[in-house]
Amino acid sequence: MNESYSRDLTAPGQQRAIRDLLQSLFVAELLQPSRPLWLLSAWISDIEVLDNSAYQFAALCPDWPANRIPLSSVLRTLVARGGEVIVILRDVTHNQPFAQKLRDIAAAYPDRLRWRLAPDLHEKGIVGDDFMIHGSMNLTHSGITMNDEHVVYRTETAMVAEKRLTLANKWLLSY
Repeated sequence: MNESYSRDLTAPGQQRAIRDLLQSLFVAELLQPSRPLWLLSAWISDIEVLDNSAYQFAALCPDWPANRIPLSSVLRTLVARGGEVIVILRDVTHNQPFAQKLRDIAAAYPDRLRWRLAPDLHEKGIVGDDFMIHGSMNLTHSGITMNDEHVVYRTETAMVAEKRLTLANKWLLSY
């Protein structure tokens, strides 16, 4: 039986729920990676996506400090374990520090991390094998904590499959 779930979240009022959702999804990805995990963000920063302050994720990565873990560390760990990630970000100055981190990860794992700068990208979302988040939120500190944002989390199989196919047709065929 296909059970689907959908949830609308708005920030800043539900910023904690958004952060918890992101943390849960990245933990799930570390346990069972999507093939591939898609991240799209017009503006992106190395935001903290896991709160490991009590070492609660030591089983996932014993090397992580008792601190908040940034997105780049999670992506590096994910691809180091055989996961595949595709990141699409807008070609703007703000994204260059994160793009450099992606270059470094891709140099070590060229078959598992692909990324692209797109001059006109405005789409935002995270798409895995069985979920998608989409809406107005960029993957930045302001995007997940301060801005007036709206995101939708969905697990409906047909919608997720259609989105994955759309992304593959748009971005993988142009590689």
